[in-house]
Amino acid sequence: MLRVLEAWDGLREKAGWRLGGVAGGVAIATAIILGPTPEGLSEPGKRAGAVALLMALWWLGGVLPATVVAMLPLVAFPLLGVMSTAEVAPGYADPLLFLMLGGFVLGHAMEEVGLHRRLVAMLLRPSWVRQRPDRVVLALMVATALVSGFVSNTGTMVMMLPLALALATRVSASERVRSAFTLSLAYACSIGGVATLVGTAPNAVFAGLAAKAGHPVSFLEWMQVGVPFVCLALPVAWLVVNRFTLRLPESPDEPISAPSWPEWQRGERAVLAVIGACFALWVTRADIDLGWAVVPGWGKLLPRKVDDGFVAMAAALVLFLIPGKSDEGAFLLSWKRTARALPWSVLTLLGGGFAMASGIQSSGLTEWVAGATSSLGELGDVSRTLLISVSVAFLSAFTSNTATTQVVLPLLAAGAAASGANPLAWMIPATIAASCDFTLAVGTPPNAIAAEAGGVRASDMAFAGVILNFACAAIVTMVVLAAA
Repeated sequence: MLRVLEAWDGLREKAGWRLGGVAGGVAIATAIILGPTPEGLSEPGKRAGAVALLMALWWLGGVLPATVVAMLPLVAFPLLGVMSTAEVAPGYADPLLFLMLGGFVLGHAMEEVGLHRRLVAMLLRPSWVRQRPDRVVLALMVATALVSGFVSNTGTMVMMLPLALALATRVSASERVRSAFTLSLAYACSIGGVATLVGTAPNAVFAGLAAKAGHPVSFLEWMQVGVPFVCLALPVAWLVVNRFTLRLPESPDEPISAPSWPEWQRGERAVLAVIGACFALWVTRADIDLGWAVVPGWGKLLPRKVDDGFVAMAAALVLFLIPGKSDEGAFLLSWKRTARALPWSVLTLLGGGFAMASGIQSSGLTEWVAGATSSLGELGDVSRTLLISVSVAFLSAFTSNTATTQVVLPLLAAGAAASGANPLAWMIPATIAASCDFTLAVGTPPNAIAAEAGGVRASDMAFAGVILNFACAAIVTMVVLAAA
């Protein structure tokens, strides 16, 4: 099976696959457009469906870079009369994109001042943590998950990898220990990103589509589901990797001394204060229902309605006012350095998903395809949530997590609406499950980095990943139904 998967990954790198995939996808889309219009579906709906199918094929098949595929609605929808350019373009400037952009700047500032190193040092200070290698790994995973809640999974992996390799070397020179540390790190990156709306792109896709479906979700509301999942999934991932797959030795080869407390860098306290204030403003922007009382949110005090993206961008602007002489100016952050560090392609990818969703909704395609997924409403809550979670978790092993949610979530939202259910009950488990990408190195950048830098064998990752996929699907089901 692993050889088949490796062959599939190699095939997608060949020029013939790209050329054949482009030609084949265009041929399928053209056949749909020129073919008869199904009963109950409008002509624009049929054309929007052809474009959506083409994007799904190219995304899921890895035919073209995901960001390139995301720009297709700008060309295809006006050309086919689905939407004008002026109607398509707002999808690429959705308010959720500014939430992500602000989050990217916060993460970059954390990296610039070394807050991640301070966090690891704090967690390794207790002597009982340093007595056993598996406890060191757990501390590393907790620190990584906390960082990943505000920094992209890939950025977190790159930031934390040198720390993980250094700790692994102190524990043992064994390649097995090195693999255990790096695989644990990769899984913590993916799990930790679920905690907040800015932690990973699938969460932003969900928030944008949920708002368009008339069910906006605030930063705090998402955390009420995301944080419990992280708290349950992280120790499970630690057990699966370090007790069943790559069992660590009982004690390190040499004693691990208490890490020295890093000196405060210039601007570090200011960055920490901005991040803390931003988080507090996110949590308190909307009303907080305590059950016995409702705490009014500060957002009502402003003359105009604001969202979480407003807070993120305000925090990002403040960060550029922090003094701290750098190589490119007298301030802590320079725009040139920040611009080079930000993953701009993620914003385009998200925008393409929002534009595609707008096209299939405005053309009436959403209502027409609702019947395909509305049958899930006939299942019980537990069975349905578990089925969605398992299916999406394994689908994301072969495709981009972001692309998976952009394809799947609109269908689930339509099916839920057609069956009279709350779309969030179907969309949330799929969103979280998309981040449960643990089986293959090609599924997500943290996994690929772990395989390359940590020497994690494909068989070990697949073994741990399959167990963890099913375990996390069960956790998702429990958390979502408990929050309902």
